[in-house]
Amino acid sequence: MKVLVDLKTTVSALAAAVILTACGGSAPVSIADLPTYTGATALQPGNSPIATTLKNNETQAASMGQKLEQKAFSLPKDATWDKITAFYSEQLKAKGWKEGVAGGIAGGMANEMASKALAQANAGNDMLKTTILNRGKQTLTILRLASNPNDKTDAQLLLSLNTH
Repeated sequence: MKVLVDLKTTVSALAAAVILTACGGSAPVSIADLPTYTGATALQPGNSPIATTLKNNETQAASMGQKLEQKAFSLPKDATWDKITAFYSEQLKAKGWKEGVAGGIAGGMANEMASKALAQANAGNDMLKTTILNRGKQTLTILRLASNPNDKTDAQLLLSLNTH
């Protein structure tokens, strides 16, 4: 069975979800301050449809008064979801990042529901894996997107950082 991933819809939905997430607390960082997964290569707008779409998302968010930064990378063949989440957990939790969509109106029961929904979605989909971290007024969404259903090692990493 061939699985089709509509990249533009997925990335646009991600941007909308991140923009709607509310948080509070710490001094913000930029996407350039975040660690890059070992062996990942940044994709450039104009050379990559994914990177171009992410750049367009940033422009659209800015036109609505939102601060959104997104970046895409090609991943090394051995970059499994478990390795990616372990890397970002180690790198970011030490700097005050926490799993989930944060406190405020998104806290408590809403955070628990979102965490369960992400866990179920990740368990049932080898093509797209997602996790969300938060710190202060920022939400970081990390996605691993396998672009070829016949070769799940051919994958990209998408980082989406929203500052509220």
